[in-house]
Amino acid sequence: MYNRIKISEQEENQISSQHDNIDRKLFNFLARRIEINEKEIGSRFAEIKPIKVIDYTFKDLPGYGFNNFFSRKDMVNYILKMLWENDLVEDDIFDIKNEIDKNRQKIIQTIRKFLNFIIK
Repeated sequence: MYNRIKISEQEENQISSQHDNIDRKLFNFLARRIEINEKEIGSRFAEIKPIKVIDYTFKDLPGYGFNNFFSRKDMVNYILKMLWENDLVEDDIFDIKNEIDKNRQKIIQTIRKFLNFIIK
């Protein structure tokens, strides 16, 4: 069963007022497409609890997803790669010389805020 995140108008206003340095279009693009699926791996044998795995996938972007065992840095890089492969961000986003670019920093901050929003 997939759970979709629905952002209320009040939450959207709160996000935009607190985070003026993020790209709202990109944030909304990611929030509309994310699907969350929780699973338990293992059995409840004796007092051993099963491992809880949370899968995050993107609707309309097959093959892209990650789970809660990825590090935050890997999640950011994975989403950035997904956006680049689908021509949603500029081509020079991975250029090492371009790390102080304001647009690149804004995209990275948006992805981090998105991850903070969906992972609790």
